[in-house]
Formats: sequence, structure tokens, C-alpha cells
Amino acid sequence: MVRGMTSAPGSRRATPRPTYDVPTVVRRDETAHHVWGDAGSGLVTDRVYVSTGTLHVLEYELAPGGEFRHSPGNKTVFAADVAYCVLEGTLVIADPEHGEVRVVEAGEQVLFRRDTWHHGFNPGSGPTRVLEFFAPPPSRGTASTYAVTRPMLEAVRYRDDRWARRWPEAQEERAAGARLHVVGVSTALWGFAADCPAHLVGTTVDTQHLTVGIGRVAAGHVEDARKLEDESVLVVTEGELWVDAKDEATAEYTVACLRPGDAAFLPRGTQLRVLVRGAEPASYLLGSGRPVPDDWTP
Repeated sequence: MVRGMTSAPGSRRATPRPTYDVPTVVRRDETAHHVWGDAGSGLVTDRVYVSTGTLHVLEYELAPGGEFRHSPGNKTVFAADVAYCVLEGTLVIADPEHGEVRVVEAGEQVLFRRDTWHHGFNPGSGPTRVLEFFAPPPSRGTASTYAVTRPMLEAVRYRDDRWARRWPEAQEERAAGARLHVVGVSTALWGFAADCPAHLVGTTVDTQHLTVGIGRVAAGHVEDARKLEDESVLVVTEGELWVDAKDEATAEYTVACLRPGDAAFLPRGTQLRVLVRGAEPASYLLGSGRPVPDDWTP
């Protein structure tokens, strides 16, 4: 029971859906704010950057000791690929259907695919902030619209006993059957952006619907523009990063200096250049989505 909440669970409130069709800067303090949850599920605060027909991006926060579970009115099971990127604190994430529990520290990410029930917990004394990339997005019926059609998960487990008396020898077996995939710097596929070692890009997630990458840009970096093949959202995590984005349809430019928490929405076909003007490097997360056919259903 959430302190101060006595009302019975109801239907989940719809998440705001800010939508853009040209390169757009979204400052963290300009995001659409949202609260979801009830007495059974717990309360979560969202800052929604973008929610188009291709990609859904938000930052959510759990208070110290906070958590979210599922309830009849807030079923946490979706028909999408979802990446949680921990920006601050620690996220303990659980698959309560199968008992899998993983600890995700700041700088790490966790990927789960469709039909994965999930609960989240903040065990720390400070806030846990998580950047979420979600595709196909809720506008395609993959979030609460889909969740209400799923049977309620009645039995909950927070321990996976399949590996009892076989640990750590069973690590490879667990990894092969995992539903919660913890990824990050050590597991990324690293490369140079435009063959330039001053701009490192590490792919952490790459599925049919969603790609997530880490960008590290050196102090003083300058580069030529490159075309984005997928609709993307870039969120700065460290330093100051200039974005110089040319829209493919209008040939107009969107230029801004982004600080941690600020984002740029970048439609497919955008010509993007990033620069660092100061003496300190910058880092970012980039999530990209690919559209599903018009007649696609969850």
C-alpha cells in the first residue's frame, strides 16, 4: 500500500504523447510530466520527451525506497522492446512471473522484450532515475491498451530456483534463457562515428524494433554531418554537446547546445552533426525506432 493512498485501483491514466515531425530540442524541464500507478502498483513519475508513431522516450524516477509492481489497473506487461538506461542510483528489476532478478547500476541498461512482466525497486537512499526507450510505441497499442488484454499475473516470484546447486556453473544456461538482459559499456559493440576516433559509438541494444547506443564525444570534437537512417532521440548524459541538425524535408536547421537531461528529436533522414566546444568531453544516449506496418497489430 502506498502511504497516503486509500482509493481502489482504477484504470491507468494515459501517458502524454508529445509528437514532432521536424528536428526539435526538448529540454528536460520542458518535458510533459505524468504520474501513473495506484495503491497496489506504487507511484511512478514520468518526464515524457517524445511519443510518436515509431518511438516512445521518457525519464522516470523512483524515490528512495520506491518501487512499482503490477495491479489490476496497472499491468506492467507490454508488446514492445523496452530498454531502461539507469542515469542515477540503482534499479533492481524483477520478472515476477519467472523469478529473475537483476541489479542495474548507474551507467548500465536492461533490455526486455514483449510479454515480460516487470517490477522495479530503488533500494538506495537517493533517487533512481531511468531513461526509457520503447518501440513499437504506445500509439500502436503496445502499452496499457495491450496490457488490459493480458490475464492477471496472480503468483509472484522473486527468486529463480532453477540454478540451485548449480551456481556459478549454470551462468551460460541462465544467460541463454534470460528475459532481463543487463548491458552497458562492457558489452557494447563499439565503433567510430564517421571513422573518427574522437566520437565513439557503442551499440548496447539492436533488435527488430529498437536500437540503443552510447555516444562519447571528445573535447574540441568537430565532424561532418551524417544521415540518420531511423527516427531517433538523443539525450545528453554528461558535458555540453552541440547538435546541428538539418531536416531532410525542409532543409531547415535546428541548432542547440544541450546539457545533461536535454534531448533532440531527430526524424529519419536528418543530417546530424555533433560538436564539443569546451575542454571537457560529452556523452549521450541515442535511441532509434523503426516503424511497423500500418496494418501491424500487437
